Amino acid sequence: MKIVVAGGTGFIGKRLVSDLSIENQVIVLTRGETKDDKNVKYIKWDPYKQDTDFLANTISGYDAVINLTGESIANKRWSKKEKDLILKSRIMSTRDIVELIGKAKERPKILVNSSAIGYYKKNTNEVLDENSGISTDFLSKTCIMWENEAMKAAKFGVSVSIIRTGIVIGKGGILERLDKLVRYGFSAYNKDQWLSWIDLQDLSDLIRFIVYRNLNGPFNAVSPNPVQMKDLFSMLAEIENKRRLMRIPSFAVNLLLGEMGQLLLFSSQKAIPKKAIDSGFSFTNTDLKATLLKYLKTDN
Repeated sequence: MKIVVAGGTGFIGKRLVSDLSIENQVIVLTRGETKDDKNVKYIKWDPYKQDTDFLANTISGYDAVINLTGESIANKRWSKKEKDLILKSRIMSTRDIVELIGKAKERPKILVNSSAIGYYKKNTNEVLDENSGISTDFLSKTCIMWENEAMKAAKFGVSVSIIRTGIVIGKGGILERLDKLVRYGFSAYNKDQWLSWIDLQDLSDLIRFIVYRNLNGPFNAVSPNPVQMKDLFSMLAEIENKRRLMRIPSFAVNLLLGEMGQLLLFSSQKAIPKKAIDSGFSFTNTDLKATLLKYLKTDN
């Protein structure tokens, strides 16, 4: 297949592009470096000022577009300016992708667009599948607007699939931050808080599964085995040989990080990948401790 990946140089994108390039021809749209590799061509792309006619001609004839772009939600405290940047980066990039698809003479068969389980309600013991209710917080509103932009590609006869991702466990990323916290002797969680997570490799495999089968609609990209946050910290403490962790209270995180800290560190969501399983996808890494060990104790 011939596949376009927007945002293919990030944490998730690098793994996905590496896997895709084994048996596919890949174009990566990026604002970063553009050094071509075997089976991968990198093209400079700025959704705020890009020549869409040029890129539309470039991607014409490609089978699929995967959009992973968006400003990190965990870089800075959520000031109004930062919130605007988080939202705008997702809306503008997705809008630009849809415009490219519309202008292409030979349009792709499918658009796979990133989103997050932040779409759903939070702080509930309810099991969340793809039909569960939404929230009214910043993350939920961002995901809703993001997904709405992606769905506009359907008017061009393109299948649209939405990947609602949980916490991704891989080398680096959020795992590096949590492990560092534990190595300093700290933890941060609320009582009975649920964590919906996915192994980075399983996420890459799920995205490719959806592309190859031309599936549409929303998919929860989470392990079928959510865990409680306190258990994650217990596992990390055991791996790092820490007998006791000092729990950082919610009010301290609120003082330091504000709304961002509360939603990212203390909100609880128990999501399951119902549609992925119903579609025939098999998860490889569903044991969280084994997954943590794989990335913390090896060079993966």
